[in-house]
Amino acid sequence: MADTYTYTARSAENPERVVTFTLRDSRLSVGVGAPLEQVERAVKITRGEGRPEGEVEEEAPIETEQDEKPQLWLRPVAVSLVERGTRPIHVDDVIANVHEGWLMVKAWVRAGGLRLVPVTLMDGLVDNPVAARDFVDEVQERKTAVGFKPFELLDYWATWIVAGVVGLLVFQQWRRKGREKNRE
Repeated sequence: MADTYTYTARSAENPERVVTFTLRDSRLSVGVGAPLEQVERAVKITRGEGRPEGEVEEEAPIETEQDEKPQLWLRPVAVSLVERGTRPIHVDDVIANVHEGWLMVKAWVRAGGLRLVPVTLMDGLVDNPVAARDFVDEVQERKTAVGFKPFELLDYWATWIVAGVVGLLVFQQWRRKGREKNRE
């Protein structure tokens, strides 16, 4: 039976922004509350709709059939991005901190098994800082044993790129010295 822990982070500033984190054994799943509605709301505000009352736009845009086309392709793209971004993540790739009600959760995106880039999953003031602290503590508990890891640096693409460039430069220097010896 899996050990499951779920925490729902709701923005204190905008309660419609919700992210649900589910820890299942050593994996973290992320659920974004109403992602399509948030994307559609952003599109409407960009197009001039859904503004607060009293806020007047100088010149209202004329809606045409072309204005509706972005929404037709935007919906599947948004669903695809949300599904890709919400795959379970190993807790060792998660960085979670809370300070004075401000929750920051980042996860490393891996490519080819190596860490490529950190992605922010949550960064903002939450409405329940005590639960946020409990969530951060639970993430820390589930991380694998901490200790000296001599090969930890090899877990990053940047390390391999730098090592490759340095290796290439050393090889070129070695070849130049070999050519110079042959000329003498």
